[in-house]
Amino acid sequence: MKTRIITGIVGAAGFLLLLYLGSVWYTALVFFLATLAYFELMRMKQIAITDVHGIMGLFFTWLIVLPGWMWNGDLLRTDYLFLFVLLLLFLTVASKNRIEYPDVAYVLLGCLYVGFGFHYINVTRIENGLAVTLAVLFSIWATDSGAYFVGKAVGKTKLWPAISPNKTVEGSMGGIVLAMLVMVLFAVGGVVTLMQALLMGGVIAISGQIGDLIESAVKRTFNVKDSGTFLPGHGGVLDRCDSWIIVFPVLHVLHLL
Repeated sequence: MKTRIITGIVGAAGFLLLLYLGSVWYTALVFFLATLAYFELMRMKQIAITDVHGIMGLFFTWLIVLPGWMWNGDLLRTDYLFLFVLLLLFLTVASKNRIEYPDVAYVLLGCLYVGFGFHYINVTRIENGLAVTLAVLFSIWATDSGAYFVGKAVGKTKLWPAISPNKTVEGSMGGIVLAMLVMVLFAVGGVVTLMQALLMGGVIAISGQIGDLIESAVKRTFNVKDSGTFLPGHGGVLDRCDSWIIVFPVLHVLHLL
């Protein structure tokens, strides 16, 4: 527990400082976290980062994360995406099936999963500013806290036992309510309107919990407890950011930011 607390304090302080600084500092942090998340995802399936498809996937993830020529407005350019898919499929032929279809499919999905998530984490800070980014993050953390403490106190009905046996429906509802309350506080501060706060709080809480369940399903598939060990006492980057990489893209897709 001591290690977990120390890691949490130091990690949160460093993250919030770079978030406050913004610009290249925050972009570099997001880029770094995306890289670690990609490593963790590949390691779970035992795909070495030195493998050809592992290297290709890493570079493609980087291109998705960083705002630039890979993007056509808010959308990833389909011509570049098709080219990458074609190259991955060709690897199965060139390697004489040493690199199999499930492996390249996993790499492609991993690139999109990590890439889109961290791209929008970065874009939110660039386009919407510090206050809005903090509002989203605090609502995500409120969801986690509400779900945990309410679930511990009164949770009885299992939410999705096949994927995450400890989560309860009561805890999930508690997370939604607390997330909405946090967003209302930001509305009082003038960051968003009250209607936006209620809508965003609900979307953040629901999509955040879905993100948590998605990562739990991936870990259960590969029979691992944590995605990594980068954060002592907390697991890996994916363990900490599983909600983020779903919430931020969802908010943009729904034009709530």
